[in-house]
Amino acid sequence: MKKYLLPKNVNWYRANLHCHTTVSDGAFTPEQVKEAYKAKGYSIVAYTDHEILLDHSDLNDESFLALTSSEYSVNETVPTYPNYEGQEINPWVRTRVVHMNIFSKDPHNTFQPGAHDDTLWACGGKYKGQGKCDGYKREYSIESINEVIKRCNEAGFLVQYNHPSWSLNDKDLYLNLKGLWSLEILNYATERITGKEYCPEVYDQMVASGMYNLNCTMGDDNHNRGGSVNHSFGGSTMIGAKELKYDQIIEAMEKGHIYCTSGQDNPPQIKALYVEDNIIKVDFTPAQTVFLNGYARNYRIAEGENGEDITHAEFPLDKNDVYFRITIRDKYGNNAHTHTYNVEDYIEE
Repeated sequence: MKKYLLPKNVNWYRANLHCHTTVSDGAFTPEQVKEAYKAKGYSIVAYTDHEILLDHSDLNDESFLALTSSEYSVNETVPTYPNYEGQEINPWVRTRVVHMNIFSKDPHNTFQPGAHDDTLWACGGKYKGQGKCDGYKREYSIESINEVIKRCNEAGFLVQYNHPSWSLNDKDLYLNLKGLWSLEILNYATERITGKEYCPEVYDQMVASGMYNLNCTMGDDNHNRGGSVNHSFGGSTMIGAKELKYDQIIEAMEKGHIYCTSGQDNPPQIKALYVEDNIIKVDFTPAQTVFLNGYARNYRIAEGENGEDITHAEFPLDKNDVYFRITIRDKYGNNAHTHTYNVEDYIEE
């Protein structure tokens, strides 16, 4: 009997789960973002403007869905990183931060948990005094960050942890976060800038620490400054649902009916992922290599002969893996990732 890890008989909708517009510090209006992303085959955009939660459902149509969302920041007050002798550098460059996207399960819920009016700086303070929030003042501490996550979860939000490298975060911080829905395994804009924001190793560390239900996503973090789309369309999250309706998309996100994929044009796609007779089987668009990563140094690969593409791979289930995730890599170096699955949920004795 086949046990499907990614659901069958659904539509797969391409989503950008990290986006900035003129509402905060982006250059495109929400309407311009919609048109740009629709033209590239996207069906969903999460409008994660900084520190403000707005209902963009007026943008919705039969082929496009706007997610009610925001990006939260928790910043150090005093930079951890000192200046070297003789160095003159903006303190912001040396300041550790934590950025989190929150996605509302209710498209019309714009109440902001874990937020204070002083944080509503979006669009030059345009929304200051207009946002609805609970008055919580964040501090750069694990306890305060986890309190923000807790408040968001209780208020009906999914919480995603963003770009840990750019944020100057280390494992002492991210291995102690609680209640996250997802890690942003690729932040496309920051990867284009720094070359170090594709972070599957951080995801593996977080899962190994006990976050077994942690999802992984990719997003653009596009600001489109100067009208450029260089930082757009490179980090996508594919969401499997029957219909492009808000409640069905959120339900799919909650259930982990997602995978993520990189590349501006024709990113690799996973066509099917299931277990049959204790064999993991995966079908996908033409690719060079398939990786199975389990606990610690448990990993295996499947690849074509002499550099030829393959479209199917199989791996026996192994209790020693404890859990596993699948990565599809094409000839351009683009990657499609699943989140982890627990072996015991699928193995048959």
